[in-house]
Amino acid sequence: MPGEEINKINDLQNAIMIAENLLTSKGFKQNIIFVNGESINIIIGKEELGQDEVAQIQNIVSRELKANLENIHIQTK
Repeated sequence: MPGEEINKINDLQNAIMIAENLLTSKGFKQNIIFVNGESINIIIGKEELGQDEVAQIQNIVSRELKANLENIHIQTK
C-alpha cells in the first residue's frame, strides 16, 4: 500500500531528526545521519571521539532508529 510506505518514510525522517537533535544537545554540534536499509552512517564534526562519546552516539541512534549496534557506523570529519 502506498500510504503505508509514506508513513514508514515519514517515521524514519522523524526518527533521524530526533536523533540528530539529541546528538546536537549532547554537544555533537555538527552531525548528520544517513540511513541505507539496515546500515546507518553517522558523520560527526569532530577530529576524534572518545570511547564514551562513541557509546553515547550509538545509544542515541540505536534507540531512536531501532537499530542494532553492528549496523551503526560512526565517522569523524
